[in-house]
Amino acid sequence: MKRGKQTTIIIILMMISLVMMSACTRPSGGFGGIKREAALSPVIVEIVQPQELKEYIKIVGTLEGITDITLSSEVNGKVVEIYKHLGDWVNKGEAIGRIDNADYQNMVDQAQASLLAAEASHESAQLNLTTTKALYDKDKTSKVDYLNAQISYKSALASFEAAKAGLESAKRTLNNSKFVAPVSGYITSIALEVGEMVAAGTPVCTLVNSQKLVIKTGIGEGDIMDVSIGQNVSIRYDNYKKEFKGIITGIGIKPLAGTANYPIEIELENPSGTLLPGMVVEGYILAQVYTNVIYTSLNNIIEKYDDRLVYIIDDENVAHRVMVKLGNEVDRDVIIEEGLKPGDMLVREGYESLQEGTKVEIKSVYQHDAS
Repeated sequence: MKRGKQTTIIIILMMISLVMMSACTRPSGGFGGIKREAALSPVIVEIVQPQELKEYIKIVGTLEGITDITLSSEVNGKVVEIYKHLGDWVNKGEAIGRIDNADYQNMVDQAQASLLAAEASHESAQLNLTTTKALYDKDKTSKVDYLNAQISYKSALASFEAAKAGLESAKRTLNNSKFVAPVSGYITSIALEVGEMVAAGTPVCTLVNSQKLVIKTGIGEGDIMDVSIGQNVSIRYDNYKKEFKGIITGIGIKPLAGTANYPIEIELENPSGTLLPGMVVEGYILAQVYTNVIYTSLNNIIEKYDDRLVYIIDDENVAHRVMVKLGNEVDRDVIIEEGLKPGDMLVREGYESLQEGTKVEIKSVYQHDAS
């Protein structure tokens, strides 16, 4: 019985040994004995080609209406009518409302009557002067009479001119009681209520003409020599895909107070009212154009000590590390002066996992937008 147990144990041990030996001698590489090749490193490349690269000066500013004024009352009185409301467009010379102007109308009527009387006196004095001069020339009246006629005429003329000025003043006061718009624009605020009393100098409304807009901003001393009056500016607002066109209309020769920036003004047409005063926009002014240059994103450049490196892919999809010489930086791009040639496949994405000689799989080829 004891010998039988020993035999069983020996058999079990032999079977375990055979299993272990089988495992040790099985071909490596995974299930079924098939060896799996190393995975290729995925990359995205761009085809290097000489191109045009534009450098822009970026500005940021707030839109303002080309005119933005506050209309104030020039007379005292009670508001009796309001013709316009918030958001309405008002043409230059159009009335926005009026105060009770019965007294001012009476002043105009009185001034007109005074002018008629002064005009009659002036005509009478002029006729008298003409007659007296004719008599004086024939020695039929004295020099004293002639001088008195001249004095009477000058006095009548002065009264006539004063009466005309008085009528104009009365008319102006009457017109001012109507709150006439001095410029065209939209009413952006209005402080009028029918029945309220207003005094001279009280703000009535604000008028803003946003059919043409202006940006008042500044640029650094390094850029001021690259701009000129009449130069085009591309205007962009985050909420709109559309690009707007502006023109530089003014450049200051002295920095803004407390800054190192020189003031510039940019105007843009806005007839549709798409843009509104108060919006913060970005402007791009073309400063320089580099022609026939090789460039790429700064993100594709690898820094190692004092060297600047990139990876390129050869025709057999093998990665190679190349040292490059960099030129001017333009926004997030940089000009490659040496190290790359037209047709090279430059790695844009995936270079972090590469080494010299790494086999890669090209997932896609990036192309620069045509300029």
